[in-house]
Amino acid sequence: MGLTKVYFPGLNGLRFLAASAVVITHIELVKKFLGYNTLWIDPKTSMNSMAITHIVKGDFHWFSPIAAEAGPLGVVFFFVLSGFLITYLLFVEKENTGRISAKQFYLRRIFRIWPLYYLVFILGFFVLPYFDWFHIPQQSAHFEKNFWGNFWCYLLIFPNLALAMFTAVPNIGQAWSIGVEEQFYIVWPLIMKAFKKPLLAIILATGILLSIKALVLFASQGTESEWLIVIRKFLAMSKIECMTIGALGAWLLYYKKEQFFKFIYHPLAQIGAVLGIATVLYCTPPLVQDVNHIAYGLLFIVIILNVSCNKKSFLKLENPLFNSLGQVSYGIYMFHLIVVTFVIYFVGWLKEDGSMFTLTDQILIYSLSLVGTITLSWFSYHLFESRFIRLKSKFSTVISGDMAKK
Repeated sequence: MGLTKVYFPGLNGLRFLAASAVVITHIELVKKFLGYNTLWIDPKTSMNSMAITHIVKGDFHWFSPIAAEAGPLGVVFFFVLSGFLITYLLFVEKENTGRISAKQFYLRRIFRIWPLYYLVFILGFFVLPYFDWFHIPQQSAHFEKNFWGNFWCYLLIFPNLALAMFTAVPNIGQAWSIGVEEQFYIVWPLIMKAFKKPLLAIILATGILLSIKALVLFASQGTESEWLIVIRKFLAMSKIECMTIGALGAWLLYYKKEQFFKFIYHPLAQIGAVLGIATVLYCTPPLVQDVNHIAYGLLFIVIILNVSCNKKSFLKLENPLFNSLGQVSYGIYMFHLIVVTFVIYFVGWLKEDGSMFTLTDQILIYSLSLVGTITLSWFSYHLFESRFIRLKSKFSTVISGDMAKK
């Protein structure tokens, strides 16, 4: 009996779009750190009302929040997608073998995530700090001051804890989300294995997570306790509830809850999910923006299910180009800050006079950043990551992703 193959069409396209969204935000953020003109805004200081009110009032000096929020949106999408795929594959494994092997699950995740993570870790800590064109003034100063604290957090795959305690490590700060996913991966197969009713596990996990966050948020109001502030920041980044939303989508699909899919697959639901993202982005009052990710997560799972499973979906992303780009999306996510920082320094060097970037400069920065990141990620995938992916398949009871197409 051959191994079961699971392939969801269109997800590579979504992966690439999400990774590109992260690149957009970080281009603007690095420009800000290096003192150049930028579209970046800090919602906490630049938006004292809903984004839509600035548009209605005609505040042309105000920039759309998409520059700042594209990256967080992309990360939330990856969290939802991880929860969806991991949970669905665990369901299939349990059906095929009668059990869930946590050991094999961990080995699969290790071979897929760790090689590139630790390669970037080595570059960020021991190579890039010695080159001027990778120097981020404020971040680099904090990095030198807190080198060993950052080092141990990153080494033990707790970069999100490092970010909560210190500041982002220059050029590799995006790795914080890898820490969140790895922490989810540690507990999720054990939870799915322990509960006979997976829906109950998903509901309980989500409820407990949100309750803990609410309690810490309430307890930390007006506090001067550094550790309580660190815990609050750590929990704010650990959006594992987005992964449980993805898990809920996997449960609906695997157990064929047709009554829900009549709604999810309806054309209006598809349109509503896309428009809903823009609505939440532009029309959410600042008071509730800390829970936006839950709304985004619910909208993203509707999009994921339609793109990958609904044959009548108007969102068609299954094509060779998107498949190739999505295949290297992990590399795009892990390498892009390195490329972006280099490109911005390079374009600034071309100007010589240190003046602000023109429209032509901006186009050049975006073009070089995207092309450079994709090129580097392609080489990384085919010359480095693929070697470990082949090892990963030896511990798979279910063949998934690009290997399932072969």
